[in-house]
Amino acid sequence: MVSIEKAKLVESLKKVMPGVEKGSTLINGADQLLFTGTSVSSHNGEIAVTAPCDTQGAAFSVKGADFYALVSRMSDVTLSLDVTDNKVKIKAGRTRASMSLMDATVVKGLVQTLNLDTLQFKPLTEEFVDGVRICTLSNNTENLKGVVVGPFEDTSAIYETDTTRICVSKLSGPMDPFWVDDNTFNDALKVGTPTGYCVGTAWLHLRYADGTIFSAKRRDHSKYPCRQMAEYITALSDARVVVKGTLPSNISEAVSRVAILASGAENKNAKLVQLTFNKSELGLYAEKTGGEASETIPWDKELEEDPQGAQVWVDTAFLLEASNKVMDFMLCYIVVPSNPNKENLALVFRSGNYTQFISMSDRA
Repeated sequence: MVSIEKAKLVESLKKVMPGVEKGSTLINGADQLLFTGTSVSSHNGEIAVTAPCDTQGAAFSVKGADFYALVSRMSDVTLSLDVTDNKVKIKAGRTRASMSLMDATVVKGLVQTLNLDTLQFKPLTEEFVDGVRICTLSNNTENLKGVVVGPFEDTSAIYETDTTRICVSKLSGPMDPFWVDDNTFNDALKVGTPTGYCVGTAWLHLRYADGTIFSAKRRDHSKYPCRQMAEYITALSDARVVVKGTLPSNISEAVSRVAILASGAENKNAKLVQLTFNKSELGLYAEKTGGEASETIPWDKELEEDPQGAQVWVDTAFLLEASNKVMDFMLCYIVVPSNPNKENLALVFRSGNYTQFISMSDRA
């Protein structure tokens, strides 16, 4: 029998829970936690996490979600574990519980194939973590879903696109390229702030200051259009500007109100709002069968140029997401080298090294 501080055990379990399959699974071992005596691991085939966890030599495997739920709800500050008779017995204060042990062969083999002890990590900067946070798109259902690190001129950048929007956050130095699903970093940042990374043949590994290693299955980054995206962002330096400035501070509230009566002509799930840019104010307009709504908002900061009523239709979800990250905008036309005979109308949001590019088109 071993005695363990509940808080320390729960802290370790929280870190590895992203790798536990909580629903029905066809992958043997995906719903398990593996305790080695000095660490705890999870592996669901897409995400694997190993965190330090001192169980004083007690090695066992149990169903992960049940064990975490049970231990985290125990009220005593200290609990005891006793691994006997093919069970792990848990005692805390007046609470007694036991769980059947699971065959650890498969999950142990999966964790071993990651070769965590041999990984060579490179440092991750705060710039990278901030870039991932700002580039991640909501409601991205395209095949290109996910965050990519790839080439940008003589350095690297973080990318995400759904073909209508492009997000790019330029990095100050080169990184090894990779492509992983959005959920990877959602889960990874719940564990903490990673300080190092290693790009393996099939996995991206992130390391934390306490020794925790978060591993995520990679996708083939060579199939992500990083160079084409970089081409669009680079072309902005020669853009034909229609208007630029800073969005009104109350833009989100106004869009939310008008969008109640918004609809999309091509995509029933879209809600389109028309933006009208005037020297003194920004106009919002939306319509749907049976109603319409409009609102004007004075600029907080006067525009440098007179846009003379320039108009575009924008998906409200795109506008709200972009404006929640960055308020500086530019409506412009650009020409990219791959298609020199066509001007592309874009609504662009920029801040420092971050750019979000929303392709504009006529409303059907």
